[in-house]
Amino acid sequence: MNKKSVKKHSKKIMCGIKLPPIEESGDSDIKTILDVDPHFYSLVEGRPIRSNKSISKYKQDIRDIALKKTLLGFLKDEILRITKEIDTERKIYNTTSKHFDEYQHSFDKFLADDNNKTIAIMQKSDNLAKELSNQTEEHKQANFELATLKSKLQYIDETFQILVSFQCFLHKAAPILWQEKHNMNLNIEHLEIITMETDIFSEINKNIVKERLSKYPFPQLYFESPEQLLHVFDLLEKQNLNYLLVTEELNTEKNKFLKSLGFLKYLIHKELDCIQEKVKETDEMISLNEKREVELKEAFFRILDKEIRHLVSSEMVLQIFNYVEFAYEQIIAPNDANLSSLDMALTLEMEYNNLMLDLSAFDLNVIKTIEKETYENEIKEMKQAILANKLLKDVDKLSKRLKSSYEPRQ
Repeated sequence: MNKKSVKKHSKKIMCGIKLPPIEESGDSDIKTILDVDPHFYSLVEGRPIRSNKSISKYKQDIRDIALKKTLLGFLKDEILRITKEIDTERKIYNTTSKHFDEYQHSFDKFLADDNNKTIAIMQKSDNLAKELSNQTEEHKQANFELATLKSKLQYIDETFQILVSFQCFLHKAAPILWQEKHNMNLNIEHLEIITMETDIFSEINKNIVKERLSKYPFPQLYFESPEQLLHVFDLLEKQNLNYLLVTEELNTEKNKFLKSLGFLKYLIHKELDCIQEKVKETDEMISLNEKREVELKEAFFRILDKEIRHLVSSEMVLQIFNYVEFAYEQIIAPNDANLSSLDMALTLEMEYNNLMLDLSAFDLNVIKTIEKETYENEIKEMKQAILANKLLKDVDKLSKRLKSSYEPRQ
C-alpha cells in the first residue's frame, strides 16, 4: 500500500505544473489594450458570436476568404487594364478627330480656291460631250454602211463557193483524156475567200483575199452546152445497164461459190466437232490422271510418314547408328567423312574378317589365356565401378547433410 501511494504522489507531481505564487503588486498603473487603442473592440461590436467552433470549418473559411481576395485583386487588375485601354482609345480618338478637322478645313479652302476653275472645266466638258455625240452618230452611219458591204461580200463568197463546186462536178464528168490534158488542181477543200469574224466591223485584209483567189485555177470547161451533159448521162446510164447485166451473170457464180462455201463450212464444223470430242476425252484422261496423281502422292507421303520414317529416323535406327559409329570410331578411325551406317557396318565386317583371319593363325591356348585375363580385368573394373558408385552416393548424402546443417533452424 505504501508503494502504491508513493507512486501516485510522484505521478501527480510529474503531471502537474508548478507555477510561482502570484504576488500582489502595489502598482495600480496596469495598462490594457483600451489604453493603447480605445476603438479596438468597436471593430467587432454588434457582430454575432460564431456558433460553429470547428477548426476545419474555420480553416475552410480562411481559404474562401483568401480565394475571394485573390479574385477581387484579379478583377481590380482587369478594371485597371480596361480603364487604361479606354484612356488610350480616347487619346487616339481625340487625335483622329483633330486630324479630321484639319483635313476638312484644308479641303473647304481648296474648294473655295478652285471653284472658278471647276466651272470652266464643266463648260468645256459639255462642249466636248456634244461634239462626241455628233461623231458617234457619224460613226454609227459609217459602221452601218461597212456592215452592208461585208454582208454583200459574204454573199459573193458563198456564191463563188457554189460555182467552184459546180466546176469540180463538171470537171469530173468530163472524159478522162481531157482531164489528163487539162490538169487542174481542184482539191481546195472549203477555202473561204473572206473570213468573217464575230466582229463584223473588223477590217478585211485585201492581200489575204488576193492570195486566196490566186490559188484557184483558171476556169476551163469541157461542156459548152447542157445537151452535151445530157448525152454524157445517157452514156452513163447505158454503161450502168451493162454493169447490171454483168452483175446478174456474176450472181450465179456467186451463188455457186456460196453453196460451196456452205458445204465447206459444214465439213469444217464437223471436223471441229470431232476435234472437240477428242479434246474432251483428252481433258477427261488428264483429270483422271491428276486424280490418280493426287492418290499416289497421298499414298507415297503416307508410306513416307509411317514406314520410311520409321526405318530412317526411329529410336532403334538411331541407336543402331550410334552403336555402329561408336564401334567404327573406336576400332578403325573417326567418322570425318560422315559415312552411313551401312558403309561403317561393311567396314567393320571387313575388319572383323581380317581379325578372325589373324586370330586363326595364333595358338588356341594363348587365346584362351588372353580371354581369361580380359574377363578378369572386366570383373575388376565392374567391382571398381560399383565401389565408385557407392562412394558417390555417400558423398551426395554427406553434401546434403552439410547443406542442411548450414540452413537456419525454424
